[in-house]
Amino acid sequence: MKELLARARAGDKAAEQQIFQYLLVRFELFAKRRIRDGETSRDIAQEACVTVLAKYKTEVFTIGFGPWAYGVLRMKIGNHIQKAKTERQNISSESDVDSIAGQSADINCELKTKLLECLKKISDRNSRYARVLNLTYQGFKTDEMCQRLGITPGNFYVILNRGRSMLRLCLDKGEV
Repeated sequence: MKELLARARAGDKAAEQQIFQYLLVRFELFAKRRIRDGETSRDIAQEACVTVLAKYKTEVFTIGFGPWAYGVLRMKIGNHIQKAKTERQNISSESDVDSIAGQSADINCELKTKLLECLKKISDRNSRYARVLNLTYQGFKTDEMCQRLGITPGNFYVILNRGRSMLRLCLDKGEV
């Protein structure tokens, strides 16, 4: 594999093709065991291969090419699982919002008060989480928020996910 990788890094397209055919087959099997959906696992495997293809020539492998490539795949799988979990929670939250909207104005006022208290607690703990939640609520686009905050989109989504989790915990249990 090391020789094949060296030839691919030197520009040998046949060696590169061999490496990525080898990885794609194994990545699909690996992803299918984790995701249990053939179509989705194939998409994730291809996405991981594209990422590996884009970065393998410049990457310095401290643990070796194979473990590094599988690390890329594991990150893609983790991102997919987290995204699916967030979507399920958002669907659940939307139905909660619909049921709350049908209740009296007193409950809405109480909810707003509780929401503001939770945002204050989150801001006291880490103002970046509260700022991302606020900018998201205001409807800014991801790239605009990243530019304002001076962060990458990946970092933005991590902060947003953590902020939402803290907000959910605070609204449910009153603690951050």
